[in-house]
This record gives sequence, C-alpha cells and structure tokens, in this order.
Amino acid sequence: MFLKKLLKVKYKLLGIFILVTAIPILLVGAYLNFGTREIVLSNTMSEVEANADKMEMRLKSIIKRVINISDLIYINQDLKTFLAGQYDSPLEVYNAYNQYPVFDDYLTYYEEIEKIQFFMKKDIITDSHFIYANKVIQNQHWYQNALMKRGRLTWLYMQDHWTSKKYLALTRTVFDHENQPLGVLVIYISPDILKSVVEGVSYNTFITLDNKRIVYNQNIALLGRHANFYQNRNADIGNYVMDKTINEETVKINVHSFRPEKSLDNTIQIATQVPIDGIIHEPNTIFTRGFLISLGALSISLILIGFFTNSFHKRIQQLRRAMFQVAKGNFHITQEMKGHDEIKEVYKDLQTTSKSVQKIIDEVYIHKIKEETWKRKQKEMDFKMLASQINPHFLYNTLEMIRMKAILNKDPEVAKVIKMLSKMMRSSLKRTDQSIPLSEEVALIENYLEIQKLRFGEHLSYKMEIDENILSYKITPLLIQPLVENAIIHGLEMKEEPGMLRIRIQEDGDDILVEVNDNGVGMSLEKLNELNNRMKDQDYQSNGNSIGLHNVHQRISLLYGDKYGIRMDSVEGSGTTMSMNLPKQKN
Repeated sequence: MFLKKLLKVKYKLLGIFILVTAIPILLVGAYLNFGTREIVLSNTMSEVEANADKMEMRLKSIIKRVINISDLIYINQDLKTFLAGQYDSPLEVYNAYNQYPVFDDYLTYYEEIEKIQFFMKKDIITDSHFIYANKVIQNQHWYQNALMKRGRLTWLYMQDHWTSKKYLALTRTVFDHENQPLGVLVIYISPDILKSVVEGVSYNTFITLDNKRIVYNQNIALLGRHANFYQNRNADIGNYVMDKTINEETVKINVHSFRPEKSLDNTIQIATQVPIDGIIHEPNTIFTRGFLISLGALSISLILIGFFTNSFHKRIQQLRRAMFQVAKGNFHITQEMKGHDEIKEVYKDLQTTSKSVQKIIDEVYIHKIKEETWKRKQKEMDFKMLASQINPHFLYNTLEMIRMKAILNKDPEVAKVIKMLSKMMRSSLKRTDQSIPLSEEVALIENYLEIQKLRFGEHLSYKMEIDENILSYKITPLLIQPLVENAIIHGLEMKEEPGMLRIRIQEDGDDILVEVNDNGVGMSLEKLNELNNRMKDQDYQSNGNSIGLHNVHQRISLLYGDKYGIRMDSVEGSGTTMSMNLPKQKN
C-alpha cells in the first residue's frame, strides 16, 4: 500500500526535487552548461536544416520550370521549321523570325529566366536570342559537350555571349526532323531569383555546381570561384554536415546535394556555414547569470514545491477521471479545471475532442441515413430502367433490321432517326453508377436533339457551345440530357411560335458549368420558387417515369457535395435558364 502511494505523481515530484537538490551545484552547473550548448547547437543546426530544406525545394522548383521550358523549346516544331527553312532574302528571314516570338514570351512570364540564346549552325540571323555558332563558338568546350550529349541536359556556369557576365545555365542540343543538330539552346537563370532562394537566411550560404563552382553567394567576389570547403568530396547526393576550420574559425557546414531533374552528370549543392563560437557565446553568458539566480531561488523553491505538488496532484487526478469517463464512452465532460497552464489546455482539448467525437458520431449516423435513403431511391430508378430493358439485344437487332429495311426502301431519313434512337437507347440503358466521358453525354444530347428536330421541324432550332478542352472529363451519365428534355417539353413544346434552345458547356475554374436556355413559355415566380424548393427536398417523390430534375439534383448533391446541383431562373413568357455546375475530374 505504501509503495503504491509512492507511485503517485505528487510523491514522485517531491522525490525528484529532493534528489536534485542533493546534487552538488557545481556539477549541476557544469552539466547544464554543456547541455545548453548542445541544445542550442542542435536547435541551430535544426533551423539551418529546415531552411536548407526550404531552399532546396525552392531551387528545385526553379530548375524544374527551366527544364520544362527547355522541353517545350526542344519539341517546338515552329522553331525547327524556322531554323531548317531555306530563305532567299533577308526579308523572308525577318518575316519568319517575327512569327516565332516564343523566347520573348518566356522572358516576360518567367522571372526565373535571365536570357535565352540559341546558337545556330546556320547563319541566317543574329540578335539577342539567335546567334550564329561560328568556328570559335563551335570549338568551345561547352558547345562540343552539348553536341556530344545528344539532347541530354547539361548545367554549366558560363558567360553570356554578348555581355560576358556569368550565369548558371542549362544547355542542350536541338535536332531537326532528320535528327540532325540545328544548334545548342542555352537558358540562363536569373541571379535575382537565386538571391530570392537564400533570402532571409541568417548564415553565409553558397549555391554550388558539382561540388566545384560557386554559382551564387552574397559576396559577389566569390562567384565563379572553386568551392574548396568540400574537402575533395565527390558529387554526393543527399544531406550531410561537415566540420571545418575557415579563416581560423570553427564552422559547421550543412550541405544539401541533389541531382537536377533529367540530369545525369550534374549535381547542385546548397551549403550553409554556421560559426560555432558565435552560437555558444550567448548560452555561456546566460548560464553564468542563471547559476547566480538559481542559488537565490533554491531556498524559495523548497517552500513552494510542497504547495505546487499538492495542487498539481489534484488537477492530474481530475484529468485522469475525465479521461476515464471518455474511455467508458461518456463524452459529456462539463466540469471546469482551475489554472492557466498546459494541464488546463490538455483538459480543454479533451473536452473539445469529446464534443468532436460526439459530433462525428451524429454526422456519421445522419450521413448513413441519407446514404441509405439515396440507395433506396437509386434502386427504385434502376427498377424503372430495368423494366424498360426487356431483352435489349432483341430490341437493338429489331431496330437495326428496321433501319436496313428503310435503307433498302430508299428512305434515309427514317434510317437516320432509327440509328440515332438506337444510340440513345444504348446510352440510356447503361449503368448510371459508373462515370462516362463528357463527350458521350454530349453525343447523347445531339442524338436526342436531332430526333426532336425531325419531330418539330422548323418549330425547333438549337445551338450548342461546347468547350472541347473539357470533353475528356468524367461525369455521371444522364445528368445533362434531362435538362434538355425538360426545356423542350415544358418550355418549347407549348409555344406556338418557333422556339430556340441554347446549350453551353464550359470551364468555370475547377468546375464545369452547364447552361440550358430556352425562349419558351417560362413560368411565374411562384412556380419557379416551388420547383427550386422541390429539388432541394430530399423526401419528395416523383410520380413520373422519367429521370426528373429533382432526381438529377439529388444525385449531384450526394455524389459531389451540397455546393453542386441545379439552379433555375425563369421569366414568364420569355423563357427559362437551367444552370448546373459539376466538378472537373479525370476519373
């Protein structure tokens, strides 16, 4: 019983404090001094490591953009056509050059790029971007190396042809359609963007290439010099820390070395020099002051420790009882805890967690009910569709036989209608729980409209505005066709004059926006509000046999969320507009 009592936190704290006070103050001071130095040094190196991770991420992002631009230029057919072309006059060269402004576009929209130069083997034009590679240029090592790499990427620290300023640059050979070299592409990275990578770092930071050449440092005089602090290391890949003495000062050098994307021969390093003496000077001063203060506070702490442990013990017990209640499944914790420290925060977090768990349980229960309700409705719809699938192969074969009879009887209009009807039936009898490309839904709508066009003749006209860039996105089938059908049946069919139907499908940020507009009879504001409210009513039961707007809206809300669905806007006598937004998704 006595040993069990000693295991309580209250008595453990008292015992630990007594043992600590028995240790000689000098030994404690020495230990704390050493420990503080190590902690400060460790924290500093952790901070340096975190900054290095951020710099590496930024630098990789910059390099990736430059590589992507080089890929675009490498495969650009207009560039190859321009360089491989035969020109009879300077005017033809000038006109062909003006039709290829892509270099200027890259320089305008990508701040990572300082310059883009293309060293051509053909002497057709020379300006800031296109340079004729004469014998002097062709004999230079970087040019020969780029040709030897056969289109592979190479990173160099080289000077600009016109200004002789040196930059970190990417080189690669570009080939024509017959795999013959057209010249060497050189993309220079902006020094300002490299400066932004190391901006805000407290310690001296270097960006080096292949453990040899310094390509960026705050000290401009060091640019292009050999990075001798790597101690003849190979171009290792990874992160490591070196201890070195530079200018009679002990430093730790944190190095992040990585291989640029699509590069086989180059590595880039980010090296941060951390002076050891400067880091531990302040901890030593603080320790001396703290040691003197501790001597005075020791006597006061002996008096207060008893009061503190007793209060601490009571609050720990309260926290333990609350956690025991939660463990038993009682998530209603109403008692408040005194104090303003971490124990109270933990207690409040426990209360918040309990409320969140209870809320999640309630939400899961409600969602389960909604899901079961929707499954029941989906089954009802599937049963309706199943009733119409009486031997579909027999029906398709029969329609095909009728179509062939119409062709033999030289009635192409009837054959066309039967073919479109067959396609519509095949699409509508597919499973409605599997996504299809938007293009299939558009094809279904076109077949439906063509059939209606044959039915109504000049009384019906339509216009479709479809963004072709979104046709590959996937949607749930039979979402858009019911809107078109509703517009014809309830909007245009009851109109005496010819009717016009407009269908617009386009991108809207991360969504696909569908608008179906008719100039039919429209509806009153009262009727419009009734329909909008009915679509949002989950308990509404449709009496019709078709897939109505209520069903479509509920399917969209369940599949994609409440922010998606159908919206209606109408003016009596002028027409109706139905809008629907769906998320863009590839799968």
